[in-house]
Amino acid sequence: MNLFSQILYVADTAVQCLLLVLLLRRGFRKCGVFLLYALGEFASDVCEGMVYYRSGWETPFYRKLYWTDHMTLELLLLLVVISFAYRALHGNPHRSKSTKAIAIILAVTLILPFATLHNHYSKTYGFFTSRWFQHTIQVWSFGAAIMNLVLWTALLTSRRRDVQLVILSIGAGLATSSAAIVWGGRQWLPQTGRWPLDDFLTVAHLATLLVWCWAFRPKTAARAGSATPWSGADPPGNNPYPDGLRSPS
Repeated sequence: MNLFSQILYVADTAVQCLLLVLLLRRGFRKCGVFLLYALGEFASDVCEGMVYYRSGWETPFYRKLYWTDHMTLELLLLLVVISFAYRALHGNPHRSKSTKAIAIILAVTLILPFATLHNHYSKTYGFFTSRWFQHTIQVWSFGAAIMNLVLWTALLTSRRRDVQLVILSIGAGLATSSAAIVWGGRQWLPQTGRWPLDDFLTVAHLATLLVWCWAFRPKTAARAGSATPWSGADPPGNNPYPDGLRSPS
């Protein structure tokens, strides 16, 4: 791990602590699944960092810990996006159709790696190998990104604008899309040439955390309980927010 990667790791961990503080103070009641995900990420980074600096990344224990953490966090991120979508669909006339779409996307996303991404006659491409884990995380990240599109559709068709949820969905979109791109690209690079993608993923994750921290700042969190009403039928002169959104500042 080079100096730049170490700086990113420290900054990422510090912002995770800030997010946890904001969540515990203002958002854990409405975002229980998200709090679980944030706690899991923090615990994962701390444990991986301790094992890395103590025994290095080439030990079997570190590899098992690394893939277990990433697979678990990816599943939790799927649940986070689903929880956001259900929150956005509250009172939405298209709730039933959107729920079916989310269920289909989730089922395909979870089953696909076990149905196609393996080779029984190859130790390199078998189940629970490094290549299989990378392909699986890429597929699950892509599935979460598609679910986030359902979330954005629900937000756009809703008559009420939840500013906090909009910001949270932006962070989720950044997290899922960057993960899908990086995990797909890592498969085409040798082990020693993956550090630029890994650093890019850390930078994207740091940006995601900052966006999520913004969502739980006092002013934005205060508006979460009373979303901004909006109706597409309102004439422009009677709607003080023509775009349907209030400024978060």
